[in-house]
Amino acid sequence: MTSAGEVEQFVYCPHNWYLARQGKDPHAEGSRRGMAQHVEKGRATVEAEVTRREHRSGLQWSFRILAVAASATFLTLEVVFLRATEYHIVFLTTALVLVSASAGLLTVGLDAERRLRRKRREQGLVPGELVAADLAGDGRVLEDPDWGLSGRPDAVLRTVHGIVPVEVKTGQTPDEPFESHVMQLACYLRLLEATGGTRPEYGLLNYPGGVFRVAWDPKTEGRLRTALARIREAERTGRADRDHEHPGRCRGCARRKWCDQRLV
Repeated sequence: MTSAGEVEQFVYCPHNWYLARQGKDPHAEGSRRGMAQHVEKGRATVEAEVTRREHRSGLQWSFRILAVAASATFLTLEVVFLRATEYHIVFLTTALVLVSASAGLLTVGLDAERRLRRKRREQGLVPGELVAADLAGDGRVLEDPDWGLSGRPDAVLRTVHGIVPVEVKTGQTPDEPFESHVMQLACYLRLLEATGGTRPEYGLLNYPGGVFRVAWDPKTEGRLRTALARIREAERTGRADRDHEHPGRCRGCARRKWCDQRLV
């Protein structure tokens, strides 16, 4: 199996991937900081999901109780106007109590919604129902034997468009998503398709300064197949050289100090 992380490494720089397979430690200061930010984002994501459920539960119970209160009110009016008895005060009191309870639960639900919106805004979280999360490193590994792929998406959301994988990235926010990140997300799109039985429409790259949508279309699928074919060839030959001329990429590489092909 080739992991989605390996695909990201290889597309970023094949020699980086090669050094990783040689056991070179990637945990530079930047990497440690990024891992800590991932864990924090994971904690915020789970907390946001709890708040979202509180909001939904509060609204649901509010409307349920309101429906009962409306029934009690109707019964009270029927008793008063059609066959007045001493029990109409009990019915009316019950209706008022239920309306008050409904209003209280509605307030709780609206407060949860306010807290959810604030948390999403502060943490840069993507809206949606959280199905699975691996930002803390404890998610389920997905496998696709047909493509020889494995991986754990940072998060999987259920939206009106179906299941959507989310890959969270720390550091700078580019004008366009980095190709290595796109290919890593493409791995998760393929894995969800293979394990879930339905083809996702798209995935999301969540950078600190914005979110990019990556369509799971034939073009993206073809690019992923090409990347995997290159990895298989490198595994066969036992060699993978740098394939770019970008000093900035070398400057940001966590394995730069071991690299004999670095530009800076």
